[in-house]
Amino acid sequence: MKSDYFKKSILYFGVLFMGISHAVYPYGETNDVDARALALGNIKALSRGLSNPAYLAFKAQKELGASVYNRFRMKELNTMSIYALIPNRAIDAGFLLSTYGYEDYRILQGQVNLAKKLSSSFSIGTNLTCVNENSILEPGSKNYFSAGAGFYYCINESFEVAFTTENLLHTSNPFPVICDLGINYRLLPDCFVLIETGYDFRKYLEVKIGIEYEIAGQFSVRAGFRNQPKTPSMGFAYTGTRWKTEVAFLLHPILGLSSAIGVVYFF
Repeated sequence: MKSDYFKKSILYFGVLFMGISHAVYPYGETNDVDARALALGNIKALSRGLSNPAYLAFKAQKELGASVYNRFRMKELNTMSIYALIPNRAIDAGFLLSTYGYEDYRILQGQVNLAKKLSSSFSIGTNLTCVNENSILEPGSKNYFSAGAGFYYCINESFEVAFTTENLLHTSNPFPVICDLGINYRLLPDCFVLIETGYDFRKYLEVKIGIEYEIAGQFSVRAGFRNQPKTPSMGFAYTGTRWKTEVAFLLHPILGLSSAIGVVYFF
């Protein structure tokens, strides 16, 4: 009995925390699907996944991936996703399907990313998102639509700058417009330092710092920190010829450990 009560209490506070930290809107729960980004402080603009659509234009190979993000070691707070990244000569495209929650509360998300390289070092991109929210507390489901944009600029071999927006256009007022600006600096030939800030034009400002070290071109060690809330993170990755596996761990100061695992197939 005590175990069930404790589990329900953690579930309640977990949902409450995520509602507060994401400005009381459901978009973020299905958008956190990139294990690398989570390990590096939950970066957005500097993500190599779908968070910044502009980076898609610099992908050399097509990708098919899947991930699971488990919050606070509770299956009810899982986010599961599958995605595809398809670079091509006409326009680069990416697709994401993800689900968050359990039978009493479920969020489904579909996303389409489009990107175009305007020069050898600069690209722009946009994403279109549809979110479906189902809750036993509501008589019917709710649908949210939003669109964002981003750019990526490789200044030289040592500096990269990226910018992205979430919910630049949206159909629901609870969706805040969030902007993320990041710099990726090559500190050593195989070591990168990432610094990023996020702002929602209300009172929410966050700073994210990450470091990534590549070993022999196959293994990667990652660490990061996010100040809102104060969450340290770390992760590892192994990249083969056709496959990549990666994991991430995040430690919330009150709610405890979260983890993510991702698998990617290159073709």
